[in-house]
Parts: sequence; structure tokens; C-alpha cells
Amino acid sequence: MDNHVYAQNNIKQENNNMVAARIPGLIWIFVTFTASLIIQIVSGSSVLHCTSFSLLIIIFSTFYWFSNRFLPRRAWMYFVVQGLIVYGSAFLMYNVSVTIIALFPLLLGQLVGMVGRNRVAFFVILSGLSIIASVIIIPSEGLFTYFVIVIPATLIIVAYAAIFFKQVNARIRTQQILQELEEAHHQVENLTLYSERQRMARDLHDTLAQGIAGIKMQLEAINAHLTNGNQERAQQIAQLAMKGASSVLADSRIVIDDLRLHEENIDLEYILRENTQQFTTATAIPCSLNYEVMQSLSPKITEHLSRIVSECLLNIARHSRASEVFVSIKSTLDTRIRLKVEDNGVGFDTEEISNKQGHYGLIGMKERVRILGGEIRISSTLGEGTTVTVSIPENGED
Repeated sequence: MDNHVYAQNNIKQENNNMVAARIPGLIWIFVTFTASLIIQIVSGSSVLHCTSFSLLIIIFSTFYWFSNRFLPRRAWMYFVVQGLIVYGSAFLMYNVSVTIIALFPLLLGQLVGMVGRNRVAFFVILSGLSIIASVIIIPSEGLFTYFVIVIPATLIIVAYAAIFFKQVNARIRTQQILQELEEAHHQVENLTLYSERQRMARDLHDTLAQGIAGIKMQLEAINAHLTNGNQERAQQIAQLAMKGASSVLADSRIVIDDLRLHEENIDLEYILRENTQQFTTATAIPCSLNYEVMQSLSPKITEHLSRIVSECLLNIARHSRASEVFVSIKSTLDTRIRLKVEDNGVGFDTEEISNKQGHYGLIGMKERVRILGGEIRISSTLGEGTTVTVSIPENGED
């Protein structure tokens, strides 16, 4: 949150504080006004004095009600005007101490609710002016009694204001936290939905797209063997195609049912040997596997690495025109797993491919590597082949 937004929130919080304090403050003003008016009437005050006093209290109450429009930017003007009204109303009374005792501490209590660096300075200055003005206004013979009453009253009102505004601030902060939690909840939902869509896109590509593409290559091989009269070889590939179709169907059901690979006994080496064997059978391109991982890998690593290898082999079969393919996976001394898929095909321009749209297989591989907390590097030279290198932590995360 930047400073501008933070300042706006502070002003908004202050306004809420002032609003929350209006009703108790107005009740206090009404009680003070009623008591003071009764004292004036009993003391034989004239109608003009009572009317003038009432008018000043109404003005004081009006300013108090709209105090959020003055604080804190016009705090000096607000407290000067309100202080003058208090002392003006006191001059209209026979017993001048009542209004000062009641209303001036109310202004000090209102200072407690102010948000800003000048709050303490305002409090000290306003208290000093109150003491000086009281010494001037209050008769000397009643000054001791006045301070005996006004000091405890002021402390009580200020303490009440401090507790009151503390509760208000706590309630406002709670509301802000609840709002932030709600916004965070919506963000988590959006991120979860986005992540789930990415996962579904990867799984659909790696099951349906790869599987159908593999079956297509096998059907093309069957057609080529039938054309050459090699029915026995065509029948062997047809059996592999049927087996592959069953595998694709099973994987598709897993995706549709929103399942993941959680089996503890999944063997990555077995999966990779099956993939490389099917690749060689379908494309007639020799594909060797070098597996040098001693420890057992988690289902998470097994799933993502097997999908990456499948995507690499599919791309090689489609585009590389390679005569040899090498797949190696080994553990390194720095507790990482390094996968490498190499071919001696025609190669491609890596920058051009990265800038093109629609390469969902490449996007899926990068997402899988990111999920595992690893790195992927694709290097290719025209006419010399392509190498895909993946390095991940042994535990599959950073």
C-alpha cells in the first residue's frame, strides 16, 4: 500500500472516529446545556441571556456534529472557534464555571481521537490556554474549588475518550482486516482457478494430444508396412496401437475425474523404458535410455518428468528427422536430478519458437519444471540437433 492510499485510509479512519463519537458527545452537550439553562433560569437570567446562550450552544453542537470536515486539516480553526464559543457562553452565565468544566474537557477528549503528529501539541496548547483563560474568567475566591472539580472531570473525560477511540480504532481495524481477508480469499480463488486451468491444459495436452498423436504415428507406420506387404510387422504395431489407445483412454479418465498420480510404487525407469520402446517401434528411430537414479522418486517428480520426456519424444517424432535419440536421467552430487533428451535432427531456432503462439507442449514443460522448483534449458543448432536439459531438486521443490 503506497503512502497516498495509507494517508487516505487514515483520514477515513479519523472520520469514522468522529462519527462514532457524535452521539455520546451530543448527549453530553445536551446534558450540559440543560443543566446550565436551569441554573440561569433559577438565577434570574434574562430571556436575552438565555437565548444568546442557547444560540451559542447550538453553534457549538453544529460544529461538533460536522467536526469530521475540519479535522485534522483545519484543526486549528476548529478548536479556536469552539474554544471561543465555550468561553463566550460562559460569560453569559451567572455561574461561568459550569460550561467550561463540561465542554472544554469534551474538546480535549476529541483531541484524543485525532490522527496526526500534531495531536500532542494541540493537547498541550489547548490545555494551557484553558488554564490561563480559567484563571482570568473564574473569580479568585472560587478558583481552587474550580480546579478541584475541573481537573478530575477533565481526566475522566480524556480517559473515557482514549478508551472509546481505542475501541473504535480496534473495530475499524477489524473491519479492514476482514475486508483484506475477503479480498485475499478472492485472489486465492482466482489463482486456484487459474492454476487448475493450467493443470487441466497440461494434462489434456499430455494425455489426449500426445496419446492421439502417438496412435496416429503408429497408424501411419501400419499403413506403410501394409503397403510394403509386411503384414506381420503391421500387426505388431497395431497391437501396440491398441495398447496405447487403452492407455490414453485410462489417462483421459484420470483427467476427467480430476485425479492425480499418487501411487507409491510408480517406477519412473519403467515408464521411461516403455515410452522409449514405443517411440522406437512407432518411428523406427533408435532411442536409448540411461537411467542412473538410485533413490526412489516421489509420484510428483515421476509424473512431471515422464510427461516432459513424452513431450520431447513427440516433438522429435514430428519435427526433428533425427536418426538417433538419447534419454538420460541421473542424480548429481549437488542433490539434484538432471534429465537430458538429445537428438541429432535438423534443429530449430529457439528464439523463433519461443516467440510463436500455440506451442502448448513447450509451455506445459516449462510449467511442470517450475512446479518442481527446477530449471529447463533448450539448446538447438540448425542441422546438428536439439538438447533439452532439466534440472530439479531431489525433493521436487525449492
